[in-house]
Amino acid sequence: MEEIEKIDQIELLRKAFETFNEATVKLQNSYNQLQEEAERLRKEIEKKNVELKEKTELLDAVMMNATSAIIVTDNNNNIILKNNSASRLLESSSKSFQEKLFGIKNPSVLVIEENEKYYNVSLGKFTLSNKNGYIYIIDDITNIKEIEKEQRRNENLKLMGEMAAGIAHDIRNPLGSIEIFATLLRRDLEGDREKENLLNSIIKGVKTINNTISNILLFTKDIRLNKKNVYIADIVDDVILFMKHLMNDKKIVFQNRIGDNDQIYCDIELIKQVVMNIIHNAIDAVPQGGKITIYSEETSTNSSIFIEDNGPGISPNFIDKIFLPFHSKKAKGTGLGLSIVYKIIKAHNGNIYPISKPGQTIFKITLPKEVK
Repeated sequence: MEEIEKIDQIELLRKAFETFNEATVKLQNSYNQLQEEAERLRKEIEKKNVELKEKTELLDAVMMNATSAIIVTDNNNNIILKNNSASRLLESSSKSFQEKLFGIKNPSVLVIEENEKYYNVSLGKFTLSNKNGYIYIIDDITNIKEIEKEQRRNENLKLMGEMAAGIAHDIRNPLGSIEIFATLLRRDLEGDREKENLLNSIIKGVKTINNTISNILLFTKDIRLNKKNVYIADIVDDVILFMKHLMNDKKIVFQNRIGDNDQIYCDIELIKQVVMNIIHNAIDAVPQGGKITIYSEETSTNSSIFIEDNGPGISPNFIDKIFLPFHSKKAKGTGLGLSIVYKIIKAHNGNIYPISKPGQTIFKITLPKEVK
């Protein structure tokens, strides 16, 4: 009996060991699976960390090197973060500009004018953990403003040109008749000095009006160019030869700093007209004994002529209208000269920029070089 009980106990113990061994194998298998899963998760986390690091570095690089100035501040205007463009902007801008900028507190898009430059300012709010504040994104839109201004100017010039052409033709026909009849009448009254002088005045007035009409028609008609590379000095020499007596009358000091080899690709006769018109305006503007300087510069794509005078300058209110026809500050001016200048330069696919302050005015004429 005792032997049977011992046998049963041994059998139970054997089965218990078998069960334990099976459980151990299962536990080992589970552990191995857990290790494999942990290794897979570790590699996945490492991969995600690498991707996160790369994206963070990319985001930092994009932000720091963005052309837009990006500034992050807290609610007290303390700068938390800024990119490279923002650093340059803050270093070069005035205190008043920064006060205006950080005075903007409502999410909006504004334009701030600073030193004849325009900045588009976008503003947003942020909240992160226990921090909140503002994100400023600032873009220099001066070039866009200049393009818009030029488009408006071109539209105005087109409308005025169409109107002026119609008026000029309507005036020219009866004007020609007046000149013919006045000439015939002067012939009949030859010897009567007083009446002859009156008729000469009429004929002179008619010619003056006719010259103004010719300028209007020149302004309205299409310009045909005969472009070639020419020496700027040749243009200036011809213009100064024609204008020298006017300069001598006012004892003007003229400085010609054009190099002998400086060239420009243009229609020489039309650019002579441009230079002559601007120098004539400079002669009118400078005081007795004033100074006019002309010089040039080149880039890989453009040639530029600068005409500078020490006259009183152009008022900010007038400078935007300077190329519009019939806008003149001269008592006897028609306001067509600079309009024709502008049209000639645009026909050359060039640009003309007035730069003025009290005591100085510079006209910069820029034309593209010949494409070979």
